[in-house]
Amino acid sequence: MTNNTTENITSLTLNKLTGLSYRSGELKPYLDTICENIIEILGEGIAAVNYYKEGKKHVLSVVPKDRHKEGALEAHGYLSTYVVNHHQILNVEDATITPQYGKPPQGYCSYLGIPLKLPNGTVVGTLCYFNKNKRHYTQQEQQTSELFAERAAIALDNYEQYQQLKNYSGTLETQVQERTQELLKTREQLIQKEKLAAIGEFASRITHEIRNPLATIALALDFLKQTDNLKAKKRAQLAANEIRRLENLLNEVLLYAKPTQLNCHPLSLSQWLDDFLMTFDSLSTKKNLTFSHQIKSDAIVHADSDKLTQICLNLLRNACDASSTDAEIFWASGIENNMAFLTIHNTGDTIPAAKLNQITEPFVSAKVGGSGLGLAIVKSLVSAHQGNLAIQSDELSGTTITLTIPLTNS
Repeated sequence: MTNNTTENITSLTLNKLTGLSYRSGELKPYLDTICENIIEILGEGIAAVNYYKEGKKHVLSVVPKDRHKEGALEAHGYLSTYVVNHHQILNVEDATITPQYGKPPQGYCSYLGIPLKLPNGTVVGTLCYFNKNKRHYTQQEQQTSELFAERAAIALDNYEQYQQLKNYSGTLETQVQERTQELLKTREQLIQKEKLAAIGEFASRITHEIRNPLATIALALDFLKQTDNLKAKKRAQLAANEIRRLENLLNEVLLYAKPTQLNCHPLSLSQWLDDFLMTFDSLSTKKNLTFSHQIKSDAIVHADSDKLTQICLNLLRNACDASSTDAEIFWASGIENNMAFLTIHNTGDTIPAAKLNQITEPFVSAKVGGSGLGLAIVKSLVSAHQGNLAIQSDELSGTTITLTIPLTNS
């Protein structure tokens, strides 16, 4: 429409600007409409909106659309870049003879580039127009194009703010969810601590109340064991054994309920395990068991040596009880996923599948006559070391218990 009068251009521009409508999240159709309007005002050609972000050019809209599909606009990159770098309109009557600005698409000659300025004055892209003919774009045509470039810039700014707000909302929602989970976890831990504190207080009182009559009963049984009646003596011995079992159970209840206090220091896990197996080698003699230890890598951990002994002694006794005669109990230690690990494996009696998920809960036991507190205590001590306990058990591979605790430098 190169022959339009100023009045016609003004009237057409006002009509086109009045008809423009933009909503957040619908950027491309809006920019396509701007390009279509530029072509209708300036005449048949190519119109495009280019956006520059982090030093890279992005072609957001091209009309006619098939020109973009053919990649026809890639060659004119510096024409657009010149406008962005110099923050000014570029009006080129014949781009084919002005290589300092860049080359136009094949078959096109003149070029009009309008900078896309944000309200703060920042130039973020260009509104470009190409015509097949040589022509100089009038001041009126430049001003008209600037009006549409201003609308495109505002739409880009709104779109960026919309995306940032959307991303921020998503990030905020994720952070709220993560924080909520942390608070719920902390709440559960506090509830658990309160429960343990209540159990501890109750266990201390009930244990005291039970031990007194047990001591009296034990003295009476000691007296009865001195009788010459063998049947009575045997019954007294059985009763005394039950008293000892009750005392052991009371001790385990107190140990489980008592808050764990650690005295940690750096130690070599492999060296510690060697010393541990040497110290408790006598546990292997009853069934002629073999203890073996594979060191996959040495791990230096920050741990309480006494509590670690308590953990592994419990696991070792369970393994010995479950193993058959002449069997091997296999230990391994090392580093995996930036954590120290220690495993114990035996091929004896396994933990029933129905109890496997609850085996570390209080008073759940896989052994006949077991108190069900051993693995619960182990789990509590491992957790106190900021570690984890994993148990696998099946008839095919036996039972493997793995504990992981942080390294000293983690």
